[in-house]
Amino acid sequence: MKHIKIYRILGVLLILSLLLMVLPITPAFAAITLVISPIEGQVGDSISYSGSGYSAPVESYVDLYISDQLANEFNLIDSQVTRYYRVVYGCILSDNGSYSGTFAIPTTLNQGTLGTASPHTIVAGGTYYVYVTEKYVYTVNTTSSKVIRARTTLTIAQGATLDPLSPASGPAGTPVLVTGSNFPASTALVFKFDTTTLTPTSGHTSTLSTGLFLSYIAIPSNATVGTHTINVTAGTVSLSKTFTVTASPTITLSPTEGAAGSTVTITGSSFPASTALAFQFDATAITITSGDTSTSISGTFYTIITVPSSAGVGTHTITALAGTATKSATFIVTSAPTTTPTTTPPTTTPTTTPPTTTPTTLPLSIDQEEGDYVGGTISIGASGFIPNSTITVTIDGANITQKDTDASGFVVITFKVPAIQYGEHTIIATDGTNIASANFTIESTSPEVPQPLTPAMGEAISSPAFFNWDDVTDISAPVTYNLQIATSDTFDAETILIDITGIAISEYTLTEMEQLKLSAEITYYWREKAVDAALNESIWTGAGEFTMVKPFEFIGWPLYLTIGLGGLILFLLGLWVGRRTAFYY
Repeated sequence: MKHIKIYRILGVLLILSLLLMVLPITPAFAAITLVISPIEGQVGDSISYSGSGYSAPVESYVDLYISDQLANEFNLIDSQVTRYYRVVYGCILSDNGSYSGTFAIPTTLNQGTLGTASPHTIVAGGTYYVYVTEKYVYTVNTTSSKVIRARTTLTIAQGATLDPLSPASGPAGTPVLVTGSNFPASTALVFKFDTTTLTPTSGHTSTLSTGLFLSYIAIPSNATVGTHTINVTAGTVSLSKTFTVTASPTITLSPTEGAAGSTVTITGSSFPASTALAFQFDATAITITSGDTSTSISGTFYTIITVPSSAGVGTHTITALAGTATKSATFIVTSAPTTTPTTTPPTTTPTTTPPTTTPTTLPLSIDQEEGDYVGGTISIGASGFIPNSTITVTIDGANITQKDTDASGFVVITFKVPAIQYGEHTIIATDGTNIASANFTIESTSPEVPQPLTPAMGEAISSPAFFNWDDVTDISAPVTYNLQIATSDTFDAETILIDITGIAISEYTLTEMEQLKLSAEITYYWREKAVDAALNESIWTGAGEFTMVKPFEFIGWPLYLTIGLGGLILFLLGLWVGRRTAFYY
């Protein structure tokens, strides 16, 4: 009994000693706080940060990192977080263990092993993580701490943008296409030319639910030559672009009258620069006889045309066209064309020549702010189509969608980008007579490298072989994977045994036929890469190494040993049965 009491006392003392050892450590794990303001901003914006909870010896510092990778407290930068940007280096702690300061939102996360191999561009609408590290003290032999002590989130805001005006210059009365994105959704638009409020001639009067709009306005007819401001306001967002009013186009005819079939010199000025010319005699298109076929870089031209020989005596209109600019002048036909009589005038049968319809090329506005990737949204807009006609949209000749124009021939079409390869593509909208086209580009950023998980380096695995790697997400979804297995870590063509493409998930089990290509006790190498829907490919992972476990074969000494043991057991069993039988008899 006395011994039992002593043991109990010693047990209590041991427990108290352990508690005393633990208690001094507990304050080191006090809660660290991290607060940022604002919690949403655009690239380049200044973000304020503050926090507390540290025990702060003299000259203690903390660092702040921003990353697209999620990690928990006491995880490590450069271990669980491998793509980041250090936005604060060496923020000194106050005497009470608090800290504060500001940092700018970076454009790219290009630090860390993954950040160096596959930099990530900060994208609008994305959510990122801001980390603060454990405190550290500058000495000769220590560096910054990489232990994460607190985390918060930062959202990248969608900033409103006003696209370049189309056109950005022209004479008074010029129709101008104004487009914008990321404005407040479903909000009334207000357009101003300097201080004059303008009503759109067609298109949107309010933003769409996506914050997009495409609207046509007309430059006031009394606008003076020079630079002016076009302002667009939606709610609290107001952006501006400049428009240059040029002198109105003018043409001069020489002569201003003459016989049908005579030539006329047309001199023009203040037309759009370096633009193809077209001419009409009343409503009939006429071919240039000689001179300029397009305007000069200063918007002038000198062209000779021929009055149609069929023109009747009287007043007619000659019109010059260059882009959206037109100008007309009057020409008087004084007589029929002069003809030289012949002895036997040829008999001609009057024929009716149907008017030639030349397809009109229209300007096409394209907004791919949210559509430079597969699955993104593109909006296009154009006017000048046949009213209430069906517009067909194609990309590189493949049909995408259709929509009808309104009563003025204006249309806005929004659609999802199909699975097409990265790079430049051509989008065409047509009503069968008029054509509008523009080029757009699909992003060419490679997806992240999928990190291999199973089998581990040098592992011996059983049949069927199973391979597993990290999921990869990409803006051009879905992501598929390619897997290769070879007998050489250089993956030369002649050493590759298995090459599988288009794997939909981040794992793969070899089929029975594929498994037959692998033998036991031979070293194999495997690697994989990710491919997004725009056919952007990540780099291959490094070569993983594995062997196949040799299947158990019941031959040789295992078979003989089993037969021997079986015989011995039977002998002993027979001996025992014999003795028991002898005992009873």
